[in-house]
Amino acid sequence: MALPLLIIMLGGAADYGLAQYDRALLANAVSAGAQYAYLTGTSVITSDITSVIRSTSTLPNASTSVTVVYSSVSPGVPGPGGGWYCITGTAPTVTSSQSGGVCGDGSAAGYYISMKATYTFNGLMGGFMSLATNSISEQATVKIQ
Repeated sequence: MALPLLIIMLGGAADYGLAQYDRALLANAVSAGAQYAYLTGTSVITSDITSVIRSTSTLPNASTSVTVVYSSVSPGVPGPGGGWYCITGTAPTVTSSQSGGVCGDGSAAGYYISMKATYTFNGLMGGFMSLATNSISEQATVKIQ
């Protein structure tokens, strides 16, 4: 009677550990995509960022199981394709700007791009993971100019 309970507990712990490991792998891949965007600058193409994220990820079937979207993550943060913004203050405020614009604190407006990668996790004990979401997401917003 105790053996099935032990197996369930160990399986659940293994699933949780694998999910956290996969989250770390996805975070590293998104970080690589953000670094690529930063180093490439304003000539960066979103499809190239997606390729970098998928190719640097060591997740199973990353080329098909990792999806990347470029969208707003909070009010004022750049949407698809990026945009010019000022981020100022100690409790940061984001305001829309333009190329060559000057922010309220005298700094130059920056060009930002946001990316969010999602991976569907399939654990060892799928029954437990199906009680919650199977998607793992990581996102980054990077100033590229």
